[in-house]
Amino acid sequence: MKLLTIMQFEWSTMMQIIIKDYDNTEEGQLKRLLDLAFEDDGLLNIIKDSKYKFAYSAVAGNNVLAVIFGWESNFHPYCIYFRILSHPFYEMYRLEEKLLSYVKKVEDFDKPLQTSIWESAIHCKKIYERNGFKEIRRTFMPTLQLADVKEGFQINEKNDRIKTLEEISSNSELMQKLTLLVKRNYEETHRVNPVVDAQVDEWQRLILANDTVMKGSYIILDPVEDEVMAYSFLHESDNTNVYELGWCGCSEKQYKRLIPQLISKHIKHSIRQGISAIVGEFDTTDYCAMEVLKTFPFEPYPTWITYQKN
Repeated sequence: MKLLTIMQFEWSTMMQIIIKDYDNTEEGQLKRLLDLAFEDDGLLNIIKDSKYKFAYSAVAGNNVLAVIFGWESNFHPYCIYFRILSHPFYEMYRLEEKLLSYVKKVEDFDKPLQTSIWESAIHCKKIYERNGFKEIRRTFMPTLQLADVKEGFQINEKNDRIKTLEEISSNSELMQKLTLLVKRNYEETHRVNPVVDAQVDEWQRLILANDTVMKGSYIILDPVEDEVMAYSFLHESDNTNVYELGWCGCSEKQYKRLIPQLISKHIKHSIRQGISAIVGEFDTTDYCAMEVLKTFPFEPYPTWITYQKN
């Protein structure tokens, strides 16, 4: 327990609020705060499995009004991720800023702090911007209902240059070229939050993950030089009858026009498999992903804003 474990604030004569180390007995109340913030329950595992770097609660009596916790990622090790969850009824107490201030006093950070919020969280947006956080990207997570996709979005002609990931997976030379291209593109689109310097074989394992739909992931080859011009991967989802779009990219920016052809192939394959929808995740820092977003009739989608502070 740190020397400054507990800091007490008296914002109101009606309520005494303290900030203290998070306690595992508060898990039920933390779950409630996650639900109120429409956050992914997966964040709860960070706390349950003690994977956090720090965790503090703002409490009044036995009631947890807000929580801040931070963790590190093995894949993106150059920042500290954190979340603040607070009960909206206590907005007047400025708990988020008090928690941020407290963490700055008791923690010694040598990496940028990074967090994400829904665009609709206007209150949090103002708080982070007021406290020196800068928006580094926006992420769109829409759904494509395959029943709504018209024939014009599907390609019917055979293209011998398009290969499935399954077809090339046994070709070590092609897999090497594909893996190096995926690695290069991912690193370029994540410069603001660099990825770990992993070996090529580690990147290949990510491409050939257990949830990758090998027969529904595609690459386009240059017909002359047998180089990878573009790629797009498809993945299984935790939801029934739903697939997820994975990484997509190209070897040169001019080839981004090829990406929609691969998405059309995803659509055809998914329909044959009885899949009803495809979910995407598109960062504004990735021009290939944005090409897909603007081309296909995705449903209206929420926006996820990522903030960072050095």
